[in-house]
Amino acid sequence: MCSTGKQTLHLSKSEKKLPLGWETRHCTIYIDSIAQSAQTINAKTEITVVSKQPSLTSIDLSLLGFTIDSIKSGALNLFYSYDDTTISISLATALSIDDSIDVMIYYNGNPKKDLSGWGGFYFSGSYAFNLGVGFDADPHNYGRAWYPCVDEFTSRSSYDFHITTAGNSKAFCNGTLQQQTPNPDGTITWHWKMNETIPSYLVSMAVGEYFTLEQSTTSGVPVQFACLPSDTNNVKATFGNLDTTVTEFINAYGPYPYDKIGYCLIPFNSGAMEHASSIHIGRAFINGSQTYATLWAHELAHMWWGDKVTCETAEDMWLNEGFASFNEAYYTQILYGDIAYRNWIRANHRKVVQFAHTPAQDGSYLTLNNIPHQYTYGYHVYQKGASIAHSLRGFMGDSAFFSGCQNYMDNRAYSHASSADLRDDLTAGSTVDVTRFFDDWVFTPGFPHFSIDSVTIYIGAFDHVYVHTRQRSKGVNHLYEMPVEINLTNGNDDATFTVVIDSVTNVFHFPLLFTPTWVSIDRNLKITDAIVDFEKNIGTTGSHIMYDTNLNLNVQNVGASNSDVRIEHNFVPPDGFKQSNPGIRLSDYHYWKIDGLFDPAFLTKATFVYDGSTSPSTGYLDNSLITSSEDSIVLLYRENTGSDWQLVNNITRNTGPSVTDKRGSIVVDTLKKGEYTLGIYDFTVNVASVGESNISSILVYPNPSSGIVDINLSGSESDDGLLRIVDAGGRLIYEKVISRNETSISWDSGDTNAGVYHILYLRKNMQISFQKLILQ
Repeated sequence: MCSTGKQTLHLSKSEKKLPLGWETRHCTIYIDSIAQSAQTINAKTEITVVSKQPSLTSIDLSLLGFTIDSIKSGALNLFYSYDDTTISISLATALSIDDSIDVMIYYNGNPKKDLSGWGGFYFSGSYAFNLGVGFDADPHNYGRAWYPCVDEFTSRSSYDFHITTAGNSKAFCNGTLQQQTPNPDGTITWHWKMNETIPSYLVSMAVGEYFTLEQSTTSGVPVQFACLPSDTNNVKATFGNLDTTVTEFINAYGPYPYDKIGYCLIPFNSGAMEHASSIHIGRAFINGSQTYATLWAHELAHMWWGDKVTCETAEDMWLNEGFASFNEAYYTQILYGDIAYRNWIRANHRKVVQFAHTPAQDGSYLTLNNIPHQYTYGYHVYQKGASIAHSLRGFMGDSAFFSGCQNYMDNRAYSHASSADLRDDLTAGSTVDVTRFFDDWVFTPGFPHFSIDSVTIYIGAFDHVYVHTRQRSKGVNHLYEMPVEINLTNGNDDATFTVVIDSVTNVFHFPLLFTPTWVSIDRNLKITDAIVDFEKNIGTTGSHIMYDTNLNLNVQNVGASNSDVRIEHNFVPPDGFKQSNPGIRLSDYHYWKIDGLFDPAFLTKATFVYDGSTSPSTGYLDNSLITSSEDSIVLLYRENTGSDWQLVNNITRNTGPSVTDKRGSIVVDTLKKGEYTLGIYDFTVNVASVGESNISSILVYPNPSSGIVDINLSGSESDDGLLRIVDAGGRLIYEKVISRNETSISWDSGDTNAGVYHILYLRKNMQISFQKLILQ
């Protein structure tokens, strides 16, 4: 299933769970008539019940808000009770183990929609169709919206359908069409049969004035589209890559599980639903372009991930939706190559690390295997699920990953599974034990963060490169164990080594095959830790977007050769000041690392974008840093982890139309290799660090004052600096960059209100001077 846009979920009361001493073997659904104007159906459903206990005397079925006419077994009426939610049926005689009985429920009324607006049964013009999941419903299975069933992931049945429609309409269901029978009243009854067992939420019907468009695939799987005659060209164009995708999905996950691939175009603009062999997809998304191609690919992947093998509980929904979302990326790789695949993974992962835990999405860091009901269809399940599936692929390697996936499909075919089941089947079906990976990435919330702390090159008796790594975490206090690639290059020679990072700090040494000028970690994006990185080979001046990093370049000079520029946006706090805090509060959320192979003449400006808003598409980056006004925000730089943070003076601050909307950017004239972070001048921090009595070399006259204020900066000529005047609340009143040769300035207090103000002079070497000013 795929939804377009975030859904607002309303928690309803939990529906009655059905602990069973029996199972359904087969289900036949008869829709005898559909009243479009009244939005009602007249129907009956026959269920074959098999006892799994010594004496079965009653069964319970779920059905929402219908009128029940009668319930029979053969010609015998059965006693029952019904509370608009659960039908409790008394059997005429007790069933022993493996005994069976056919029970027919006759009912009519209005099929239900889910309270969220996503899921249930829909009427639209001449269309009538269902979506088998209710976002709000508990459980989310929503077969009970239109037929009596055991509405649980773990209950499966084969199906027959007999759907009666108007003469100008067709019915499409799971499985294959067996017969269409004209009736004396001009209606037609359509008989479909589904031989494979499926749970209730994958059962489907769609009725409309459809045209049947059929295709074949080179893999031998027939394809059937239910669409309007006017939509056939759009269908052919949008699904132009279907044949290749089917073939590659079969190669990856094993044989296609059903007798046909089916897509029904429905008047629904909020996504699609993966009913087994009969996918319902919004007609608007099949527009003749490739814009929404990953949507139909997502649903096709569900035929394996979610349909052939279904998650055992909603808490493990990532097994369905995370892997279907991952297959959007895999589809992209199949059609457009490795770079396009990595771009998809990067863009998706940026959403995960920036938003999944925020109030805009799931509200906290969650494990993948224990998702709360209200976030079943949230960012952790879809977006993080895809990120973790990608990291799992990188951890195992393609051969082991796809071999393990096929073992999972074979071992759990037409049944249900948990995250632990997937773990065990991947391990058993490959040469890689994924137990620790699941402990770290699936059963633990948050993310690891792996970085290179320092590099030492020894040339002489022992020619080696020593790489020191560091491990931190985001959203959890946990120590991970993970193989990670380290790449060494000088532009001509290149070597990649896989190491296992398992401690807060590790050191790895490699033979000095050549002298590297750039050492990087996970350059091939095999893992999705708490870093979003983008690398570009730049050979032209002008603007260059460094996607998903909140940093863009404006190249001024290229030089004699192209430059490789890598931006790492790190979603963990930067290191603090090595010396005493000079009155700047650093970001507690993120920082950037700039690295690569730069031509000696390479020169670029860089725009660092900050956002402390609650925007669900750009915000939640600097919310804890910018608590009021942006006018005190600064950019800091350090060359490496052994250096201290230095104020970047040659900047242009763009606060936009408001200094309180917490959105803007800082442009630095010359981007250098090293680390950058944001900070904000915090008067409280400064006073605690410096002390109000420390006036250093700054002199103010007159003080008190009511007009022109002379500020003497003698003794500070050795470095550039930044002068700020703030009020007692820390709000910026005046700011000026001071060159190293400036020894004094005059400030006209003008219309500034009377009160106590603070003059703060921060030099590039992070020394600070302070003086109190009283305006009368």
